[in-house]
Amino acid sequence: MDRNQRNRRQKAAATPPPNRRQPPRSMKSRLGLTKQTPAQRPAQQPGSQRQANTAGRSRPAPNNAQRRPQAPQNPQKAAYRPNPNRRPPRRVTHAEQLRRRRHRAILGMLVVLAALIGGIVLSINLLFKVTDFRIENTDGSTPANTGIYSEDQIIDLLGIAEGDNLFGFSAKEKSQILLNSLPYLDVAEVGTQMPGTVVVKVQPATERFMLEYNGQWLVLSDHLKVLRTSDSQPENLIWLEADLPQGQATTPGSFLVLQAQNQDQATAETSHISAQDTLEQLMQELDTNGLLDGISIIDMSDLTELNFLYQGRVSVTLGTGNNLDYKVRFAANLILDKDGTGLTASDRGTLDVSRQMEDGNIEATFNSDTSTPTPAPTPEAQAETGDSTEGGDAAEPTPAPEATPAPEG
Repeated sequence: MDRNQRNRRQKAAATPPPNRRQPPRSMKSRLGLTKQTPAQRPAQQPGSQRQANTAGRSRPAPNNAQRRPQAPQNPQKAAYRPNPNRRPPRRVTHAEQLRRRRHRAILGMLVVLAALIGGIVLSINLLFKVTDFRIENTDGSTPANTGIYSEDQIIDLLGIAEGDNLFGFSAKEKSQILLNSLPYLDVAEVGTQMPGTVVVKVQPATERFMLEYNGQWLVLSDHLKVLRTSDSQPENLIWLEADLPQGQATTPGSFLVLQAQNQDQATAETSHISAQDTLEQLMQELDTNGLLDGISIIDMSDLTELNFLYQGRVSVTLGTGNNLDYKVRFAANLILDKDGTGLTASDRGTLDVSRQMEDGNIEATFNSDTSTPTPAPTPEAQAETGDSTEGGDAAEPTPAPEATPAPEG
């Protein structure tokens, strides 16, 4: 078959016969809504402009047409082609993985802790309510010795009602309120006991010292708490001679702080000792050795020359607070004459037990304030003297006999 025959056959196949009719076009195809196959699309002649549809609307340009979203390709298939414009995923290092795990663990712990705290706060506010009050002594015994106050008065000053939250107040602040409002309580400690009891430990104050300050007398307890003030000197109290710092509060209910050792009086032995501690130890040793009831004056104005007066007749010099227990015990043995070699009940003077030897023993000295008294004459002697002198002059004393000379030879 030559080239001309082949061309004629191709033209005959492409040209439909003249008696063959074209199928009718539907309304969608007329409006341009039906997608035509390449065989159905009319051939466009060069130089002619293609009409979009019968409504006169032009078809948008290909570059403005919306692209269908492509389905994600599986990288495990052989036909997978990576997108050159897409950035490769960043590699996660082992350190970063550990850091992320640690952050998750910390976050989980914080969530659990917040839940626990919320549960505890909620349970405290809902479960623990004040239901009872108990007043007791410092050793826990009852009934409590409240001194001049009643238990109802102490409870009213607390300002706590039944039904309040057991942990909704400060026990330290409530204790300070009781101490300031009730001067004759030396100890007032407020506490709580589960599930709903408020406990108050009390100890009544005893008038022990008197101290002169700014023209008035302060009555103090064993713990140096101001119980009351007086314009006249109180009786049957220990006169405490001590200095107070400037601006010291002296109102009833406040505790005094004795002035610390000044630089002129301070030594290596007394610089670390406070006046309160020294006074407390001295009172304890005096009570232990049986001298407390007879003490009338305690002088603490100089911590290097401590001294006290016993029964108004024996002044005891202790010196510094070192070995205070030994010094007081030694002085008590002499004053009370426990071994029969001490002082008598009529001795008056100064007993110095401040000097301690190298071997640890104390060299005590006693300086009496009175000389040895002349014995008073007995009634029998006075009667004989009156008979001899009555009705005449007093008889001359009889001369002493002369000594006999020794024989010669």
